Parts: sequence; C-alpha cells; structure tokens
Amino acid sequence: MPPPSLAAADDAVLAAATPWQPVALPYARERRTPSATPGDGTPPQVWWLRMQVPADALAPTPQGPRLYIPRWHTLGNAAVYVDGRLAWQSRGSQVLVSFNQPVWLDLGGDVRPGQPLTVHVRMAGAQDAGGALSSLWAGPAESLRASWRLRSLLQTDLLAYVRGANLVLGVLALAVWLARRRQGETGYLLFFLMSLSHVFATSFFLVDAEGFGLDDGWFAWLTLAGSLGASACAFLLLCRIQRQRYPRVARALLLYITIAALALLPVWSPPHGAMLPLLRLVQIPAALPLLGAAVVGAWRLRTWPQVLLAAMMLLLFPLWLHDLAMQSFRLSVEHIYATPYLYVGVIAMFLVSAFLRYQEAAHEAAQAHAVLAQRLAAQERELGLAHERLRAAEREQTLMHERQRLMREMHDGVGSSLMSALRLVQHGQAPVDVAQVLKECIDDLKISIDSLEPVDADLLALLAGLRFRLEQRLGEAGIALHWRTSDVPLLPWLDAQSALHVLRILQEVLTNIIKHSGATAITVGTGVQDSGVCVRVHDNGRPFAPPDAPPPGRRGLGNVRARAQALGGRCAWEPGAHGTAFVLWLPQHAPGRGTPATG
Repeated sequence: MPPPSLAAADDAVLAAATPWQPVALPYARERRTPSATPGDGTPPQVWWLRMQVPADALAPTPQGPRLYIPRWHTLGNAAVYVDGRLAWQSRGSQVLVSFNQPVWLDLGGDVRPGQPLTVHVRMAGAQDAGGALSSLWAGPAESLRASWRLRSLLQTDLLAYVRGANLVLGVLALAVWLARRRQGETGYLLFFLMSLSHVFATSFFLVDAEGFGLDDGWFAWLTLAGSLGASACAFLLLCRIQRQRYPRVARALLLYITIAALALLPVWSPPHGAMLPLLRLVQIPAALPLLGAAVVGAWRLRTWPQVLLAAMMLLLFPLWLHDLAMQSFRLSVEHIYATPYLYVGVIAMFLVSAFLRYQEAAHEAAQAHAVLAQRLAAQERELGLAHERLRAAEREQTLMHERQRLMREMHDGVGSSLMSALRLVQHGQAPVDVAQVLKECIDDLKISIDSLEPVDADLLALLAGLRFRLEQRLGEAGIALHWRTSDVPLLPWLDAQSALHVLRILQEVLTNIIKHSGATAITVGTGVQDSGVCVRVHDNGRPFAPPDAPPPGRRGLGNVRARAQALGGRCAWEPGAHGTAFVLWLPQHAPGRGTPATG
C-alpha cells in the first residue's frame, strides 16, 4: 500500500541525496515476464516521478484547477501526492487494475495563491513487470474537461455502451431462438453466445477502482475464455450465414478451445497476473479459422458485407499485435486499445450479413408467394370454368327434368283424358259430352302452364291463379265460388313441381264436387295451423266420406293423398250435415318429398 504521505515513505523520496533524472512523458518501463506477482510477499519495485505545476496553471476559475492523467498502467498500484500529501491512489486488485480509467483529480484544496504545486506519482509493481505513465495535465477544469470526457468515452464509456447494446441484441436473439428452436434456428443461439462471450472478453478493459469482486486468476481466465468462445461462435455463425460447412475445422477448433480453457484454469496453471500478455497468444489459433472462413466467403460471395468482414478480420491481427505491444509497454500508453472496437465492428458485420440473408430469404419468400398466387389464380380460373360448365350442365338437367315432368303431366292429364274420350266416342260405349271433356283438357293444360309461373313462395298467389282458371267453369256448372282467404306465411319450398301438386290436388277436389256432390256453393279459405298452412274447401252438397280403398278405375282420391304426401303434408275429408269440407295441410319449411301417383 502507498504511504499516507511522502514523509512516511521508507525509500527516501524526499532526501536531498536521492538522484532524479529528467524523463519525457509519456514514460514507460519495458515489461518482462515477472518472477513474482503482487500479494505473494515479495517487495514491490517502486519508482517515482516528480513534476512542478506552475502557479499560472492554478489560477482561480469558477470550477477550479484539476490534475488529469489519461492512463497509467503497472502490475501493482499507483498513487498521486500533491505537496507531499496523498491525494489519489488505485484501489482493488493489483493485477487487474483500473488502467483504462482516466484520473481526474481536484486540486482546489491544495492551491496556495501564487505558489506552484509539486506532484509526485508513485508506481509500484512486481519485479520486472514494468509500467507506464501517460502525460499529466494540470490547469482549469474548463479547459481540461473536454479532453477528459473524450478520453473517458474512448477508453471505457463507449465500449461499455456498445457491449451493453450487443448483450441486448444477444438476449433478443436468445428469445427468438427459444421461440423457434424447433425449426432449427441455431444461428440465433450462436449470436447470443457470441455476444455473451464478447461481454466477458472485454471486461478486462472496463475494470474500475472498485474491481469486480472476483479472484484475479479466475477473472483473467474468464476474459480469455470469453475471447476464445467469441471466436468459436463467430466461426460457426459465419458458416451458417455463408451456407458453408467445415466440419473438420469446426471439430478441431472446439477441441483446441476446450483444451486451452482447461489447461489455463487457475487451479493448476501459473499465476495469470505474471503472464497476461503471453496469454493473449492463445487467441491466435482460435482466430485463424474465422479469418479463413471470412476470406473464403468474401471471395465466393463477393458481397460488400462479406468483403468488409474479411477486411476487418485481416485487420484484427495487426491491431491485436498493437494492443499486445501496449500491454507490454512497447508502445505509448496514450494509444487506444483497438481490439475491443474491432470486435464491435465484426459483430456489426455479422448483423448486416444476417440482415441481408434475411432480406434474401424474404425476397425468396415473396417470389414463392407470387408463384403460389399465380398458381392459385390459375386454379381459380379453372374452378370458375368448371363451375360454369357445372351450372350449364345443371341448367340442362333442370330443363330436361322439367320437360320430362311436363310431358308426364300432359300424358297423364290432358293426354289420358283425350284418349279416354276418343275411345268412348269411337266405340259408342256411352254418351259423351265432348265439349265438357275438351274443357277439362284445356283446364289441365292451363294448370300445367300456371305451375311454371313464379309465385315467390306465395300460396295465395298460386290459389288466385287457380281461381281465375276455374271460376268460370264453376259458374257454368251453377256453383257459386266464395273466397275467404287470409294471410299465410310464405312457403320457401313452393317451386314449380310443388305448385303443380297443389293445383292438381285442388283441381281434383273441385272436379269431384262438380261431378258428384250436387253442390250449389263452394267456399275456399286459408289459415295457419300446427306450424303450417291449411287450405280448406267446403261445399254444400251431399256429404262425402272417401272409402279406405278406392274402387277399380277410380284413382283420383289416391292421387290426391299421394300428392299431399309428396309435399310433406296431409289431407282429409270432413263430412257434415251441410256438405263436406276438404282440408289440405302443408308444412311451412322443407317438406319431405315422395313420389306421387299419377292418373
């Protein structure tokens, strides 16, 4: 530990006989592999630097005078004395010291108006460990603050910011990998591991006065393992981005890293503090495969991110040698360690390459989507043509069925009546009212035609057409027709075929009344009953109860029942004291269809 004052020092720093020699700052003592490390009981090697701060540099200002030291480095500790009093000292580890943190010392309490200040810097380190001290600046805070801020930014702050940003990106990549690990997206995991390794590898440059609370040997091993792990992850990730595989190289790299990490464990390896610069040589074999993959990828792909990445990897080695020379105090201590920032550039190029790879994949996906859209459009056109052909076939089939139905109705209705009348007339078997037969045939034909007229599911419109057709015939037969209809719901199922069934049922009932009942009045009414619609036809003729089985040659009543069943409805005759009521009940929705009898 440094003495609390120069007077308390045991090395005669204040003695008049102590030899001093002028040196120019920055000043360095060459580093050799030390024979001892701080804390092992061996006396440290101490050397002093003395300088005078002129009084004009200490003139009063609003913020006061400051002493600014950009960087110092030794394998031990450092202390600053102002007029013999201890004003600042390094703390924490004596191996992983805060060499990258600029010293910013307030001199306001030591200034005497018009008097200069004497500043001593004590550098204590292991034997042959060497050391270095940058230039010292003394003066108003207003004039030195910008240089101190810039030096702090370049040496520690910017590196900490970038390291934090890389770690955040790595955590995001880890989250993406966790969400897509079943799709084999290991590139995201490799990027996370590379970012995490970079955090450990650059921690050596961010040690502050308080340290990290970790043993020096284990901390040095973590930084070395982080650097080796970053190289391995970067190599594997670059292979995935370039879509190249080097299985033998990858296995050899992982084997080397494993052996090196195990061999350098602080449990059995020499003290790391004594050979920190030499440990950096272990990183060279781990970086060579990454350099080779970057150069081969740049030559093969010829894209600017790959070329720039290869250039950075080629630049890594001279910059790495530059930093190694700085650690060995062979270069000015005022230089900036460049390797951490080159790592940042490498990670940035990985991000750019991954982004371009993502763009390429997105472009391929867009092209595939366009091809699929074209195929889908072609299939839609084919389906449209097939649908049109199907609709045309359905129309043809509907027309064919309608023709067959009309032909069947005309054959069974008009044709049958005409043929029966013709046979009777030809054979003179019975007196025939030919005019009456022809009227019935015409009524049958008109009813068949009326069934083709659209009624829009309106039963009352259908009955109105029947009334128009039969009212004159009923009047000629001396029968009065009374209409007592009321509003009924629409019947969605009432198409042409169903309409013909309804008309045929009512035609048969009215014809039977005319021929057999002797009625003088008929009343037709409608109503709603049992979730359906009913049509009621009442005559004042002789009461009529239909037999259970129709007599031979008389199929009219059977046809009425069959047509009602085909409509999903039912019919009944209700004889009474003043005539007979025929009731036809029809469902309101989707009747079950049967096959009606004809005749």
